[in-house]
Amino acid sequence: MKDISGHRRIKVTVNGHNIEVYDDLTILQALLQEDIHIPHLCYDIRLERSNGNCGLCVVELGEGKDKRDVKACQTPIKEGMVICTNSPRLENYRKIRLEQILADHNADCVAPCVMTCPANIDIQDYIHLTSNGNFEKAIAVIKEKNPFPSVCGRVCPHPCESQCRRNLVDTPVAINHIKRFLADWDLAREKPYTPAKKPSTGKKIAIVGAGPSGLSAAYYSALKGHDVTVFERHPQAGGMLRYGIPEYRLPKNILDKEIDIIKKLGVKIMTNKTLGIHIRLEDLHQDFDAVYLAIGCWQATPLQIEGENLEGVWSGIRFLEQVAKDAEIKLGDKVVVIGGGNTAMDCARTAIRLGAKSVKLIYRRSRVEIPAAHYEVEEALNEGVEMHFLTTPSKIVLENGKKMLHCIRMTLGEPDRSGRRRPIPIEGSEYAFEADTIIGAIGQSTNTQFLYHDLPVKLNKWGDIEIDGKTFQTSEMNIFAGGDCVTGPATVIQAVAAGRHAAECMDSFLMKGYIKEQPVDYSCSRGSMEDLPKWEFEERPKIPRAPMPQIPPEERKNNFREVEIGYSEMTAVEEARRCLKCGCHQRYKCDLRKEASAHKVEYVKPVHERPYIPIVQDHPIITRDHNKCISCGRCIAACDEVEGPSILTFYMKHGRQLVGTKSGLPLEKTDCVSCGQCVNACPCGALDYRSEKGRVFRAINDPSKTVVAFVAPAVRSVVSSYYKIPFNEASSFMAGLLLKLGFDKVFDFTFAADLTIVEETTEFLNRLNSGGVMPQFTSCCPGWINFVERRYPEIIPHLSSCKSPQMMMGATVKNHFAQLAGIDKKDLYVVSIVPCIAKKYEASRPEFAPDGVRDVDAVLTTMEMLEMVDLKLIDPSTIEPQDFCEPYKQVSGAGILFGASGGVAEAALRMAVEKLTGKVLADQLDFKEVRGFAGLKESTVEVNGKELHVAVVSGLHNAELIVEKIIAGEDVGYDLIEVMACPGGCIAGAGHAVPEKIDTLQKRQQVLINIDKTSKYRKSQENPDILRLYRDFYGEPNSELARKLLHTHYSPFHGDYGQSARRMGDSAYVTHEFTICTCDKCTSRGSKELFGNIYTQIKEMKMDAFVTVKTIRLKENHPGSIYITLDGKQIEESAVQNLNQNLPKLILTSVQ
Repeated sequence: MKDISGHRRIKVTVNGHNIEVYDDLTILQALLQEDIHIPHLCYDIRLERSNGNCGLCVVELGEGKDKRDVKACQTPIKEGMVICTNSPRLENYRKIRLEQILADHNADCVAPCVMTCPANIDIQDYIHLTSNGNFEKAIAVIKEKNPFPSVCGRVCPHPCESQCRRNLVDTPVAINHIKRFLADWDLAREKPYTPAKKPSTGKKIAIVGAGPSGLSAAYYSALKGHDVTVFERHPQAGGMLRYGIPEYRLPKNILDKEIDIIKKLGVKIMTNKTLGIHIRLEDLHQDFDAVYLAIGCWQATPLQIEGENLEGVWSGIRFLEQVAKDAEIKLGDKVVVIGGGNTAMDCARTAIRLGAKSVKLIYRRSRVEIPAAHYEVEEALNEGVEMHFLTTPSKIVLENGKKMLHCIRMTLGEPDRSGRRRPIPIEGSEYAFEADTIIGAIGQSTNTQFLYHDLPVKLNKWGDIEIDGKTFQTSEMNIFAGGDCVTGPATVIQAVAAGRHAAECMDSFLMKGYIKEQPVDYSCSRGSMEDLPKWEFEERPKIPRAPMPQIPPEERKNNFREVEIGYSEMTAVEEARRCLKCGCHQRYKCDLRKEASAHKVEYVKPVHERPYIPIVQDHPIITRDHNKCISCGRCIAACDEVEGPSILTFYMKHGRQLVGTKSGLPLEKTDCVSCGQCVNACPCGALDYRSEKGRVFRAINDPSKTVVAFVAPAVRSVVSSYYKIPFNEASSFMAGLLLKLGFDKVFDFTFAADLTIVEETTEFLNRLNSGGVMPQFTSCCPGWINFVERRYPEIIPHLSSCKSPQMMMGATVKNHFAQLAGIDKKDLYVVSIVPCIAKKYEASRPEFAPDGVRDVDAVLTTMEMLEMVDLKLIDPSTIEPQDFCEPYKQVSGAGILFGASGGVAEAALRMAVEKLTGKVLADQLDFKEVRGFAGLKESTVEVNGKELHVAVVSGLHNAELIVEKIIAGEDVGYDLIEVMACPGGCIAGAGHAVPEKIDTLQKRQQVLINIDKTSKYRKSQENPDILRLYRDFYGEPNSELARKLLHTHYSPFHGDYGQSARRMGDSAYVTHEFTICTCDKCTSRGSKELFGNIYTQIKEMKMDAFVTVKTIRLKENHPGSIYITLDGKQIEESAVQNLNQNLPKLILTSVQ
């Protein structure tokens, strides 16, 4: 990392503006420092030079005939340069380049359930949150797009479930039932969740129609600060929700609660106000800044048969409306319902509840074509509705005072324009039903008669209101429309989506003067369920879908009790855990998706077949998804040039350039130090580490657990800048934040840093005085320990035996605190919050789980912790500063310095000098020569006439020269050597976000230095809580108990240094190989046909990217009828006979 402080400011021209930038940087670095964005995917600020292979950062340099294109990531900035970063030509080039990069991208940005949802609710997100018990954030995710989650949880036809990939395993996740549970849980609280409302804008919006679309528009408009008035022709708000959906499906008290939430936002609802009678559109047009028409479809489609106007013949929507208004209806014993939609089902099931003894439903097509939801049909049948398919009415006549419905039987012909087969009458098939009441429910349309003597808002050819589909504007500029009156009868969730979009358009119109087109995020897709390889899902465990509890059919008659009872909390959580998490975990943070969206790249299904490669899980923490990889090389560069192990490289496999290990061994078997810098560098989610947020949330939500968190020094350096908290308030803010997050106790990791210094410095002084193995290396950094064990086990004796601060804190909490608090270790859940991914690997090491109980149960990175804060909807401005908890409350400035390179050495020197001289060190506490970002820093301290030589190494590649000299027997001249795997130390750990600006790490380091300077205690050995801990528990530094709990041992782990695999490319992903013999004997027995069958089947199963089929000609004396091997192992003869049927299972067993 460069130090920005020594750079001078120079003048350049960028996009026609004269600005000043820092010199001695590339164009990209200099402009990013000034917050001028240039698209880039392969650039990493920590590298001396980017490889530039993404090609997105090209800018125009110069003017006129001297203008040329250069890569901003490689071109130095110079005084007087004229630079253009965003010309139309550049934008077009970048769009094409992004389309090329995305050509083989075989992944889902967004889960198919989300893409199918008309409201585009992030279903995957709220399902995942539910699975972890984070219900409040889950309901917040839903209400971001839908103000009626409880209503929709009951009546939505949930098209999302039809696209749920769980269908390929067993049955879809019960998305709607989970949503209903969340919504009911929220409504049952004293204060249901409502998003923050913006200040008043002074703008007035009139909404006509208090149905789902109108009320949704009111809700989102009110949240934006507008003054909203809703006009409704019925006595109560709700529209079709109240008057068109029966009570047994949607209890009106539930509807009223959700409407009340909208009213509390300040929305005024004026009932019994009919457009064209009580109010005129022209007046609304003049009196309000914007008007939204959401009048719905209340005009029933006539049956157009003789007798439809007879008494006792109802339209479906009129019938349901009168029932909702508790009107007296003379139903009689025999009821016939005409139609096959949800309204027809509602009418039939309502008639059962009103006491009808016989309810028949006739529909002109077969049951396969019926448009009503499948479960509605099933429930109607369960309740006793008699269904007659392929039947259409022809006339209604009175015969002997009784109504007779004459019908004709139908057959199905060719498909019509709806795609369904056309019903054709069967000649001579007439028959009749006797009926007391006949209900026609065959459709609805929009009643726009009010427009005849009002503003001439344009209608379309179907008589619905015509709008601009992007702006929701009608032919009158400030009049908007949406919902059923625009689309014709649709679902509640479609109406809700229309209302929200209209609110956004009206807000843009009112606040900007024009309607800004809503950006559409790029969303790649793996395709439909038919496109996916079935083998990927067939081997997943089958988990039954949780059924929705219901009241029995016999208890439903003569009452309108709600049929579906709802999930319990346990059922909802367990059902949510069935989710396959199809959408990308990086969908909101993916740099590739951001650039594709910004350049308006649209996903179009590729003409070619994109290869699919199983996710590589050859490491306990890190996973690789080559289907997302764009071969930018940032992970390779991070491993080589940032951290130093240099174990990754590119391989060509199946026509793609993919990342594997240089040795060809699985990642876990290499010298990988688990630092996670490769993951942190990835711009597109191809690399990931195991997140433990879910485990921590579940522990927090488990009443039987006492959940304790401790937070590392470096974390507060990021939190300070992230939340703009002054350095002197960072620690107390962190404590308050974590307590609000739900932890029972919050300790400062810095306490363990102090403990480490006391133990490690005592060990160092003992070695120094007794002639022990020197120099002594620090052991605080797990990445460094991994590196030694794997690549340089010869220097293990030089390592301090001390555990890292994380593991010291874990052992102390699990033993000392558990004893002090009287808590069983198994009921104490300890969470470490760190800037480092290697800490996850460290915490899972078996030596740190005595008796099978881990000292540290879960490890969160800084970014995971910040994500949890967001998931818990914590407003940083509401955080009350708190002290960290007893008994580890006091910390020293020396411990704080652990977060940056040189901090361990400086803290150790503060103690070592004091112990060696026997004098209290009051002055000269700062050893500035060991601070900073240089790869190697040195300090010599004179103590009692002797010199103490200290080295500080930052970055593993900088440690290798010293290590190799020690192994060679050379005296390197140092007594104590601090090594931090990450350049700059923990402030540059992969648990933080990669810095975008040159001076980010300097600012992080300065936070820690400032905290140290202002600390009450600046030496670890003077921390009173440390002294108390030794007095009450450990006895003294390096005591027997201290050595048992605070020290450990290290063992050689033979990595890949000097080793290599035979098939090195398999380190990218393993290619499995069938080999079939084609000798004369095998050929006569069908080996060539078998080869063709296997080859074709593998191609059809989309396994050809990682399974190959080859032939070999062996001598004819080989065993078996047909000699065939998979990965060199002969397949048994019994298995060969059924190979076509068993092929997927055979391959998947080999993959696993």
